Amino acid sequence: MSSTLTHAASASWIAVTSAQVCPHETSYIVAALISASILDVDHLVFMIRDRAMYRRLGYQGNLHHARSVFHEMIGLLLAGGVSGVLFLFDRKLAHVVFVAFAVHVIQDWVLGKSHPLNPVDLTAVQFFALTFRQKVVIDLLMLLMFGALWTLYLVGGQ
Repeated sequence: MSSTLTHAASASWIAVTSAQVCPHETSYIVAALISASILDVDHLVFMIRDRAMYRRLGYQGNLHHARSVFHEMIGLLLAGGVSGVLFLFDRKLAHVVFVAFAVHVIQDWVLGKSHPLNPVDLTAVQFFALTFRQKVVIDLLMLLMFGALWTLYLVGGQ
């Protein structure tokens, strides 16, 4: 599971470049950054609610418990519905919002533990059994790579 900062950097860059957003179109960039990171607000709710569990067990290896159904297929369906409405008014905005959200969800599915069909089926899915250190290294490498890509994108467009 990537950090919120990594989601913001990577998913938003993928969204704005796939939608061919120009660097001066800041409203689309802001929408991509928000769409790529807003999903992690649910972590705060669960971390506050379940603080006794986290005090007892720690955060490491347990943050997959701090996810709402919006991190799963239902979240993608909801994002698709919102994007469908946005599409009626602004196709590029709909593209940016959906891609940024979808990339965040897919990153969490691939790199962490997931319950894709929650709340219908609570079967846990884990593609890779990564250690905490491996997750940190992946997170840092992604931040470095997408930081460089954002720099090239923003500088190259001027």
